[in-house]
Amino acid sequence: MTTLSAEHLSLSYGSNRIIDDIDLDIPEGKISIIIGSNGCGKSTILRSLARLLMPQEGTIYLDGKSIALQSSKEVARKLAI
Repeated sequence: MTTLSAEHLSLSYGSNRIIDDIDLDIPEGKISIIIGSNGCGKSTILRSLARLLMPQEGTIYLDGKSIALQSSKEVARKLAI
């Protein structure tokens, strides 16, 4: 069962904080969407979930284990964004 989640996630580009302290849970087998206006951080969230952007604060979990502790190959086997 693959579950993707984030706790207290904060993301920035330089000193510009884009996402501040969000929690997210995406269960296996469910269609999930991120909705928002232009420039609100939707793509930034997806980049962090795909390990293309590391969070300044918070943790992203895949199957209950921090993605920072998993190899890129291990994450790619379980997750497609």
